[in-house]
Amino acid sequence: MIDNYTHENNNIIYVIESIPGPKESSQEYDEIINNFNSQLTDHCLCQQSCLKNECRCLEKLKTTNYVPYIKNKHMSVLNLDNGELSSNIIIECNDLCSCSNECGNRVVQKGPIEGLNIKKCQDEAKGLGLFSECHLPKGMFVCEYAGEVITKSEAIMRHQMNAAQNKMNYILCLQEHSAGNLLQWFVDPSKFGNIGRYINHSCEPNCCIIPVRVNTPIPKLAIFTCSDILPNTEITFDYGSFNNDNISENINRSKCLCNSKNCMEWMPYHVY
Repeated sequence: MIDNYTHENNNIIYVIESIPGPKESSQEYDEIINNFNSQLTDHCLCQQSCLKNECRCLEKLKTTNYVPYIKNKHMSVLNLDNGELSSNIIIECNDLCSCSNECGNRVVQKGPIEGLNIKKCQDEAKGLGLFSECHLPKGMFVCEYAGEVITKSEAIMRHQMNAAQNKMNYILCLQEHSAGNLLQWFVDPSKFGNIGRYINHSCEPNCCIIPVRVNTPIPKLAIFTCSDILPNTEITFDYGSFNNDNISENINRSKCLCNSKNCMEWMPYHVY
């Protein structure tokens, strides 16, 4: 993975991909460590690029994850379903696969795209944001949302501490439904994180988070564009949804500053 970005704040340690959180004496933490130390065993024997009808990885998924971008043969975008982002599971070729690094099923694992800038937003109250120097087509991978993978109990404790100290909360909870079970992954980039931590919320985002697995069962929280993005446009995604009917429930929420046409007025707030 190539990631040449850094943090200006020396109190934040840059990590190019997610790492385990602080050690705990709990079954949940042991499961996180076991997942980090596990290797997905399914792999292909392709010699160069993987083809749908010949690759074991793609054959299992019954589709191709990515397709070449028609305007730039060196770029790949998500294989869109009728022009919309698909809900298909994305598993990339891994370290056991014999295909080359240029295989079209290796995208997220290569690291963030070039041309991303961290700078102050026009609305100073928003602080820093992430912007792209160039045009990004719909379905383009931008970067991972990387940080510490922590347990639910650690996430709740940090959330409460952030609220008590009036600090920004960066914890993201990804919920996956699989075989009737709910899987929750908690990632906190507040102290250890990558460039993804600077992406602000929008009620009308131009990006979304899609779980992508490479070598381990732990998904990479991959940020993809869900619409075309013009140069020097701020990159955003929706932090989550909530019921805005009961205004009294918004007492612990922060005012939303996205200024979108259909802004919900309050930032998403979720009790894990």
